Amino acid sequence: MPAAQALPSQRWFDQYCRNLRLQFAGRSCAGVACLLLASLLLQSPILPFLNFLIGSFAILAVCLIGTWLLHRPEYCLQKLYRQDPAFAEALQSSLQFRENPPVSRTTNIFLERFEKQLLECLEAEETQKLMPPWRTLAGVALSLQIVVWVGGWWLPQYLINQGPTVAEALQIPHSYRILYPAYLNRDSKVFSMLPNELQIPAGSRLEIFLEQGLPDGDQSAYRPIQGESQPLQWVPQQRRWRSALTPLETGTLFLEWRQQSIAVEVIPDLSPKVIVLWPPDKYIFDLSQLQVKLEAKDDYGLHQILLRYRNESTETIEREIIQSFEGDFKIYQESYLWEISATPLRAGDNVTAWIEVSDSDTFQGPNVTLSEKFRFEVRSQREFHEYILRLFRKVDRELRDLLSVLDRQLVVETTDQENLIEELLNFLQEEANYDRLISDGLRGFIGELRFQLRYYQRKREELAVPPS
Repeated sequence: MPAAQALPSQRWFDQYCRNLRLQFAGRSCAGVACLLLASLLLQSPILPFLNFLIGSFAILAVCLIGTWLLHRPEYCLQKLYRQDPAFAEALQSSLQFRENPPVSRTTNIFLERFEKQLLECLEAEETQKLMPPWRTLAGVALSLQIVVWVGGWWLPQYLINQGPTVAEALQIPHSYRILYPAYLNRDSKVFSMLPNELQIPAGSRLEIFLEQGLPDGDQSAYRPIQGESQPLQWVPQQRRWRSALTPLETGTLFLEWRQQSIAVEVIPDLSPKVIVLWPPDKYIFDLSQLQVKLEAKDDYGLHQILLRYRNESTETIEREIIQSFEGDFKIYQESYLWEISATPLRAGDNVTAWIEVSDSDTFQGPNVTLSEKFRFEVRSQREFHEYILRLFRKVDRELRDLLSVLDRQLVVETTDQENLIEELLNFLQEEANYDRLISDGLRGFIGELRFQLRYYQRKREELAVPPS
């Protein structure tokens, strides 16, 4: 075979590689055109048309060069293998024979027959379907690119025709700042761009700063869920323009000059929570010391915890400061010792007590929470002590009467008296626990009285006449 004449298989493979490159180039250019169109619509500020045109040509050139470099014959042959392995193997063998022509006559005869069969295969309809299509993709890519170039020239002109203030508004330097309420002890927060969703504590102040004024007729406003819309008011401040608002309710902040809507959620300050365990004392005296256990919580910070009590007789309300807070205290626990003797309360007073917890909200507060009411009567410790002494004397007198029966060696039925003394001793032992004035010796005398009762019961059984 002449070396200068290209075989049909070589021409077919060259066309296959060319179509594959054109197909990939069409896809790449179409994708680049879509990206350029999106950037044209989203870019702020708008680029000049010449800069945009040069940039688009540069990107297209990079895509075309990359397409040519990536689609080498080896890559094209691998792709053909994935489509039709048998045909690709025959084509590769033909190309190899072309590079290294045989010298023997027998091999040449075999090669001519092989090329004839391959030519018939190349002319077959199934083989023609392997050729990559590219004209439709190239047409779509070219159409998109023309749309991009026309849009790059027309959009800046359109914005200018709409009025220079609209085009300039998108380029106004701006910043935002949130000032939190003083009771939160939190530093202000600065934004270069507000997010689409914003959560702020109640009482926070939002400030917007612009380097120049907005066009007349700007409709930027805060729109609460319930209530009327609040237009932003702009005032000059140190060569800038400032607008400030304090949202009281959840709503939407609409910035017309930015074409941005920000969902603002105003988080209200919740009332504090308090749990109180009042003392389970049966009696409360004018000398009592009550252990009041409490736990207080708040979402931002506690301010003060008070013990308040009302004398129902005089309807006067007194208070004691349990704890005051400075700083960020969200949880507090204490076992507070309430000394009744240090209060104006006296024996006979009916009292209602409660715990009052307030938070540090200085915007709409403070929020106050009251605990459950605790009602009791103040009793005299001295009168109760005298009452205990009378019980001691009564039990002692009853025991002496029983023991006198033993001295006379009499057998008398005294079960009722014994049961009464037993009940009095049990009651006396229980009530004596609440008497702070009773001595330890007198408290131990209860056991002595019980011993005397047991002694009497044994002796009575010894004197009892056995049944006949």
